[in-house]
Amino acid sequence: MAELDLKILLVDDLDAMRSLVRLFLRRHSSVEVVAEAANGEQAIELCRQHRPDVVLCDISLPGSSGVDVGKHLKQIYPSMRVYLYSAFEMSEYRELQHNSPVDGFIQKSALKNELAAMIERELERKKIS
Repeated sequence: MAELDLKILLVDDLDAMRSLVRLFLRRHSSVEVVAEAANGEQAIELCRQHRPDVVLCDISLPGSSGVDVGKHLKQIYPSMRVYLYSAFEMSEYRELQHNSPVDGFIQKSALKNELAAMIERELERKKIS
């Protein structure tokens, strides 16, 4: 893996959703999925172990919500990029978008295109830093 590639952690309690996201991400040669978690506790531990550049996390998780996980990760690892995704309309999360420390929200209905755009943004950001 090249130094400028993105290391990504996937967080979703649904195996099928993690598989779908992983499939989209594998289309990009500059992306490596370094680990996958089914809940917030696993996500926090895997971030400690793997230090991903980006965490892609479902908003709806058992136990801690994706929002809580994102806030916690940004406190511990402020430079780690955290994106939350949801099947619900993002307008329902408008307040969260303004008050959350996470770096972005992705709607599942546009997952393929929004993931591609996020990857390009993060690769560019990584080149600059």
